[in-house]
Amino acid sequence: MKKIGLVSAKLKFARAAKHLKSIQRCIAKYSASRPYTIAKTKSKKTVKVVVLRQPPPQIAILAGEMLYQIRSALDHLAFDLVKSNWGNAPLPIRWDKRCEFPLFVEVPTKGEPPVPYDTPLPKSVLAKNLPGISQQAFAFIEAVQPHYGTGAINNALRYLAQLSNIDKHRYLNVVVARVLKKDTVRFASGLRTTGFEAFNHGTELPAFTTGWTESDRAVYVNRRFHMRVCFGESEVLGEATALAVDRLLQLILEQIQTVIIPAFEELL
Repeated sequence: MKKIGLVSAKLKFARAAKHLKSIQRCIAKYSASRPYTIAKTKSKKTVKVVVLRQPPPQIAILAGEMLYQIRSALDHLAFDLVKSNWGNAPLPIRWDKRCEFPLFVEVPTKGEPPVPYDTPLPKSVLAKNLPGISQQAFAFIEAVQPHYGTGAINNALRYLAQLSNIDKHRYLNVVVARVLKKDTVRFASGLRTTGFEAFNHGTELPAFTTGWTESDRAVYVNRRFHMRVCFGESEVLGEATALAVDRLLQLILEQIQTVIIPAFEELL
């Protein structure tokens, strides 16, 4: 039997990779334009991060297109899985209209008032979208659900679900510029430390590196700034907003290619 969904999914992942390269080029061009400055304040003890120009909307558009390709590829895999119907089970009428790769960011609920299911989820929860699949296929898909949040693949699928839903149903994902500060300090004792922090527009920070004592003075201090473009969706992404847009998208793509694809090559 031809694995049409597997083939088309791989083609979509290849397209997503091309979008990633376009995003990286767009970010590099934006960063090279020096879209920020470190301004003086009234206090000589602090300086202020000033973002002169926010990232162009093209980055968000390309990110949305990449997310679409990845999310769609998962649905192609799910469709192929149900259509294969290795157990020859009778499939519901119009099953193809509801078929998709489920991504539960939160544990599904049942009853009124709603009560979360116990985990692992029962097979019946996935039956609406994936009727007739084998126990092996169900166990794998249930284990990678985003609501677990315990592994790299779970988190990658959670970011995918959240970002793609925003882009598909609400608005372009917000992308913001953050300025990264890197302080490298070498002390008289020979110890060397490197501090790495990210700041948003308007943040005030100490004008000079601090933290050493008179008994162990700093003999070398180097401070550098550079730009990072991040998703601004802090309510859904949490700490992942500290990652660069291209890096987070790359992590999502790599996790799916190295975990989901090999599993479906076995299942189909």
